[in-house]
Amino acid sequence: MALLALASWMAPAQWPLIQGLAGSWWWPATVGSLILVSVLGFRWMQRAKDASPMQFVAAVNGTTALKLFTALGWITSFLVTQEGLKKEFAFSTFAVFLFCTVAVAAFGMKISSKSENNETNG
Repeated sequence: MALLALASWMAPAQWPLIQGLAGSWWWPATVGSLILVSVLGFRWMQRAKDASPMQFVAAVNGTTALKLFTALGWITSFLVTQEGLKKEFAFSTFAVFLFCTVAVAAFGMKISSKSENNETNG
């Protein structure tokens, strides 16, 4: 997750198309909040893994919903208050959301397979 955070935060400095985002506070705040929500989701899933399967599913879905609404909040705020780089910010934020979702899904599958309540262990 730390590697994902670093790569996402440094992306505007590496790609000319989104370099304009590197100079504003919007990008680090957006990436930081999405990573924070993902880490909180990891902790939630970790606690729910040995509870009922429905609690684990609720933790995974809840984490995804929290990330989605966090990303939508940042995108909406940026679109309303800023003049330039609207498409770049929106698509870049969505890309970070997708990367975080893949990381959360991979973590969820990993801990689910090790859980005591895994019904496929038979």
